[in-house]
Amino acid sequence: MRLSFKMLKDKYFDPSMLRWAAVGITTTVIDYLIFITLYGPTNSIFGANLVAAIVATTFNYLTHHRWTFKSNQNHSRSGLKYLINLSFWWLTSSTIIKSLVVVGVDPRIAKLVPLIFIVPVNYFVLNKLVFKKKD
Repeated sequence: MRLSFKMLKDKYFDPSMLRWAAVGITTTVIDYLIFITLYGPTNSIFGANLVAAIVATTFNYLTHHRWTFKSNQNHSRSGLKYLINLSFWWLTSSTIIKSLVVVGVDPRIAKLVPLIFIVPVNYFVLNKLVFKKKD
């Protein structure tokens, strides 16, 4: 059997991936701008990261639920799973950022490093676990 680009695309590509990327990029910009804006005057990594995460995550959740994954789950179900996912990644990213800052990395750079770990996994977690469509 000969594999073609179309066969691979049809099997592994979903249009929600492009929507997820657009929302993810927008969320990252929102999160990053709020973080660097708040970190300067407060000098608090955890505080700046928390406020940035709350604002960016609210945008991210609502946009993913309605547009990216077109979820039919009620918010109490998908929202709880989303908050668990968010809490895990927030703790992970805050710990990485803090560790990097302690060893001398500029917080504006350190803020971007956790994305290397989060981005590759997050589409699949959101698509298969958080916003999973009812069968």
